Amino acid sequence: MIRILPFRKVLPRLLLICGVVLTLSAPARAADRVLAFAVPGVVAEMKVKAGAQVEKGAILAILDQRPSSARKKASEAKVEAAMVRSELAARRLEQTEQLFDSLSASTEDVENASTTAATARSDLQTAKAQASIIAWRHEHTTLRAPFAGIVTSVPGYPGMIVPHNGDVVPVVIIRTP
Repeated sequence: MIRILPFRKVLPRLLLICGVVLTLSAPARAADRVLAFAVPGVVAEMKVKAGAQVEKGAILAILDQRPSSARKKASEAKVEAAMVRSELAARRLEQTEQLFDSLSASTEDVENASTTAATARSDLQTAKAQASIIAWRHEHTTLRAPFAGIVTSVPGYPGMIVPHNGDVVPVVIIRTP
């Protein structure tokens, strides 16, 4: 049997999230939120101390960015090279089609040029996608506060290794109001 309670009686004990009603054991209050890097690396700098008030977007910690910067530059160079190859393949396809129209190239030559152009376009899209992922990872070498709060603890330290295996390593703990 379902009991419908007046809204005022239900509000302190129930929380509606995405259409699902959750029963809370206690009224909502401040909570400690554990923050960690989304990418692996070595902590280079801690920018906050326990007790500090932080605003949303404040820089909390920074990983050593040298490896990430190098990967980002390499991915940008791969995109540039893929763009050049794609443009060159498109021009060669156009030239081969013109030669075919003047009976100076075979159907096989046109098919080969077309395949090369399609492969070059695909390689360009792959390089752009990889560069996008690497840029995202580079951006996340800086840990920023996702919300305002008070720093309650700073378990992170310069030289701390954030592992590749997906383990969450707390770097900063913030209490939200």
